[in-house]
Amino acid sequence: MITDQCSENVRKSESWSLKSIFNPQFDSSYIENKYELSFLKNIYPSRHRLLVLILLIHGLIYFFQCYFIDEKDNYVKLITYFFLSSSILLNLFSLILINRIRNRNLSYIISLICILPLCLLTCFYPNQYNICLVILLIYTLLNLSFVLSILITIFLTILIIVLNLKNLSILLLICLTHLIGIYLNRLLDINIRSAHNQLCKNAIVHRSLSTEHTLISKMIDSLMPRKYAQVIMEDFDVFRQRVQNVNITEKINDEKKMATFRPLHIERMENVSILFADIVGFTQMSSNKSASQLVSLLSDLYGRFDDLCVQMSCEKIATLGDCYYCVSGCPEPREDHAKSCLLMGLAMINAIEEFDQDNNEQVDMRVGVTSGSVNCGIVGTRKFKFDIFSNDVTLANKMESTGKPGYVHITESTYSFVKSDDFQFEEGLPYELSNNVSIKTYFIGKRRLSHRITCKPPQMTLAKAAAVAVASGVPLSVPLNDINNIANQSEQTNVSSPLLEEVEQARRATVTEDDQSKGGDVTNDKIIENLNETTIENEEKELVLAFHFLTLKYKENRLEKSFHNSIESYYLFLIEIILSILSLILIFIYLLKTKYLIITILILISIQLILLILLIYLNKRLIKKSLLRHLFISFYLLSPLIIILLNNNYLLTLTVFSLFISTHLTLGASISHLIKIFLAFISILTYFIIIFIKQKHFQIESIIDVILSVLILYCISRQIEIGRRFQYHVIHRSTEQRIEIEKERERADWLLRNILPEHVIEPLRLLGGSYSQNHPCVAVVFASLINFHVMYEEQYEGGKFYARILNEFYGDIEELFLDQRFSKIEKIKTIGATFMAASGLQTQSNQQDQLQSVYDLIEFALAFQKTMIRFNEALLNFAFELRMGFNFGPVTAGVIGTTKLFYDIWGDTVNVASRMDSTGEKGKIQVPEHVAFALKDKYQFELRGEIDVKGKSRMTTYFLKTNFNI
Repeated sequence: MITDQCSENVRKSESWSLKSIFNPQFDSSYIENKYELSFLKNIYPSRHRLLVLILLIHGLIYFFQCYFIDEKDNYVKLITYFFLSSSILLNLFSLILINRIRNRNLSYIISLICILPLCLLTCFYPNQYNICLVILLIYTLLNLSFVLSILITIFLTILIIVLNLKNLSILLLICLTHLIGIYLNRLLDINIRSAHNQLCKNAIVHRSLSTEHTLISKMIDSLMPRKYAQVIMEDFDVFRQRVQNVNITEKINDEKKMATFRPLHIERMENVSILFADIVGFTQMSSNKSASQLVSLLSDLYGRFDDLCVQMSCEKIATLGDCYYCVSGCPEPREDHAKSCLLMGLAMINAIEEFDQDNNEQVDMRVGVTSGSVNCGIVGTRKFKFDIFSNDVTLANKMESTGKPGYVHITESTYSFVKSDDFQFEEGLPYELSNNVSIKTYFIGKRRLSHRITCKPPQMTLAKAAAVAVASGVPLSVPLNDINNIANQSEQTNVSSPLLEEVEQARRATVTEDDQSKGGDVTNDKIIENLNETTIENEEKELVLAFHFLTLKYKENRLEKSFHNSIESYYLFLIEIILSILSLILIFIYLLKTKYLIITILILISIQLILLILLIYLNKRLIKKSLLRHLFISFYLLSPLIIILLNNNYLLTLTVFSLFISTHLTLGASISHLIKIFLAFISILTYFIIIFIKQKHFQIESIIDVILSVLILYCISRQIEIGRRFQYHVIHRSTEQRIEIEKERERADWLLRNILPEHVIEPLRLLGGSYSQNHPCVAVVFASLINFHVMYEEQYEGGKFYARILNEFYGDIEELFLDQRFSKIEKIKTIGATFMAASGLQTQSNQQDQLQSVYDLIEFALAFQKTMIRFNEALLNFAFELRMGFNFGPVTAGVIGTTKLFYDIWGDTVNVASRMDSTGEKGKIQVPEHVAFALKDKYQFELRGEIDVKGKSRMTTYFLKTNFNI
């Protein structure tokens, strides 16, 4: 599929930064130098070997002819032997030097020395075919510059005319050789140059692809441990398509859909320790802070905790408002997991003291730790994250809530691992589990340190925040370096994020085909100079290994098929048809004119002109089909043969026929060199049969010339096809790599959107890397499966089976976000069997009808209940019970974290919504009094009465009435 897609775009991407066709140097001197070195290392030796092969065979054949056949005087033979011997020896000696040459001028000298004996021999003892042969070789295989090739061939032509040439009609054939030679020279040079230019692009794209891999790795690191990275990326398409392609109007109970489970990556880990930590005094600290100040303080504090997690070999799980929790021994086992968690807890207590000193605050830390087992992995398909859940996780949370500020509260399971270590233990009150079993608990007080263990994170630059915007597909309104357009940037309290730094570096390093075309292709010396030469060499080796040596066919069948079906440049066909018409005219003038010959030439030229006109008007449609294209090319390649065969002068047609084989058949750049050889053999067979019928004999010299013609045709056609295949392969690879980069970017962007909401990205950039926002009217809902703990049983598969059920339930809920009605609702997080979402966090929605976001979340809550009803229908012998809490009001939203970014919301509105859930009743949505009054015109509410709410004393609450039963 990728190959087919590449074949469609392969010619669209074909462009190169050359000054002109006749002076095809790269605009960049650095690229030009690189090309020269690459040419001398890879192209020049292979072409020179072909030149040597032709000259050696030519020398040996003519040596044999001169010795056994020609009846020349001894002086002429001696001179001929000298030139032929010199040619053979010089060419053999050049084979020793070619692989060591790294200077283009030196390569010119060696090539000229190799062909010099043949040139001198041709000047003093001209042979019509040898003249054309020398000119053709200079243009094609001598590896000279274009200007130098023209100057030498013109000088050689004039010299031959002046010295010996008596039959001026041969000038027609020499003119024809010049025309086709110039065309072949440009074709060979530009094909190789464009292939090299694309090779440089591919090297840049390859580096960009590596950078994208690094970027996506960092994205995953911010979501989950690396252990899960590979399997998550393997399931990327499943995650995305399941959410994107689902039709929410379909019935959820469709058997086929229900039979397809979402990917689940959960494993049971034994011997782990879990830490929960809560900020004591957070409510008081946040009460007199603006949104930006609060988020900045939390980012500062949690940034310190993130660094400690790395130092203590713990895995951060999440932050829940002012609660921070992590785990040790998961997902990678550790023997000292309990000690690591304990040291982490003590370090957090010391860190918050340093935080108080740096920020003039008075907050403390309460930490709870227990050891046991967990189910860890990825749950959900939207805003998913690495999470842990088990009965021991719940116990660790209880240890924190029943602990004391400045102490680490541990269970006896943790104590058993660290009792022999150098810690001061203080026995605490026993804790009674749900099964009425009592366990011992212990306290460990904070350490007195003589040195600091944390530091305040540095500021974040604009470029880092702008990189997030690029990664998320948000268009930049200012350049990365245009910091003057950002108002009050220096006044912002910025927080550094290594994740955003990686995004910024990756985006700046990434250069795509489109980026290159905007800047005039690969002309940026700084970009090219930073290329790893090993990368380009590997690309070149891949080119050599891509096809078979003899047939030049690609080893990959799909690539060979797409190359076979590819359409050559439209203008190339026009040039070759024009050259074919000129060849017909020049050959016609050279040969004896007869009535039949005149009629034939007129018919052939008329047909070719008609084809030329059709090609101009129909463009590529005429040559789109491979069979039609090959027939079309074969016709204009074989047209001169018809004129040659109609001429009765054998001696006159021999030179023309040899030139037809060696020169004219090299046209048709879009067909295989093997097809050209086949056409040559058909032509030779036909020609000699007709000559034998007419003349009853033919000379041995004609066979020698034809053999050399076929050899030259093979060598030149092979070089043309190698250039084409090189060019096609590198463009194909470029297209493949671009597609892969687009996939990598799509994955990275998708992952980033699982960290930050889209509406946060642009403000994050504009504010220089920090984001905090006070929203006046945000609706918040908490939904809890209150009997999930009844279903959850660790005796069976360690609880993995029930984790899959929870994952499927969350997946069905998250598919609701595809409904246009709920497009502005943000999933904030999941906390075990509790789902949290909010509406009204997007600035634009707040500027309109503020209550609209509240209505949207109410409708979402009702849809949530209906989804649970349908989900329960698929469960056997069990039904989830749902309890929901709802509230709206002002909240503070912000992005916190350094190594791992989290978007969260805080405020009394959030706390009350959580309390509405925890104090609610199954099957009902509980709201505070002000919500019921504000929404009474649109929804009906039932008074519940006054209830005790933690932190609020007593509150009057209501239940939302629904027209269905849960």
